[in-house]
Amino acid sequence: MRILLARHGQTTANAEKRFQGRLDCPLNEEGHRQAARLAHLLAQWQPGRLYTSDLSRSITTASPAALLLGVEPIASPVFREYSWGVLEGLTWPEIKRDYPALYAKLGYDLRGAAIPGQEPLAEFRQRLKQGLALLLDKDGPPVVALVGHGRYLNALVVDFLGLDFNGPWPFSFASAAVTVLEISDGRRRLLTFNDECHLTGESDA
Repeated sequence: MRILLARHGQTTANAEKRFQGRLDCPLNEEGHRQAARLAHLLAQWQPGRLYTSDLSRSITTASPAALLLGVEPIASPVFREYSWGVLEGLTWPEIKRDYPALYAKLGYDLRGAAIPGQEPLAEFRQRLKQGLALLLDKDGPPVVALVGHGRYLNALVVDFLGLDFNGPWPFSFASAAVTVLEISDGRRRLLTFNDECHLTGESDA
């Protein structure tokens, strides 16, 4: 089977490099354009199910693809973005200004310090495994798609490939980019990562 992963389209918070987490930020104009172009690429793969998180930026991004495919998007809170606690809504300069001690402790993978109000890692991983179980449903179609969020998709690929969940999560997802995972003969593979070719054309066709 194959799993198509796409990050939601751009929001104003994305463009301003703000931590979004569970804030329900809508798509901006560019995000809507990206969603329209993403739809045509996802339609080429013909996924039998289209999952999204229950945040509007994910649902809105999936809507054009759902229309082309003739399927109803399946929105679930198990696919919701990781909660950044007090960092949500802030940029790095604002974090440095408002939380200087925390800023100094945060590392490259944002795991260098406890962030007040953040989602506990154990709870996040449990939610992640629930999401993977939905995607890997043995009674489901051979191709499924998920329109989700950057941090969630990063951790999902790490877990899917059996990488160290406690180590760095190295995957960075661009807005509306597509990643393809495959399970064949019991082997798990990353077929395509962060494909943005559909976003660079001159039309939405």
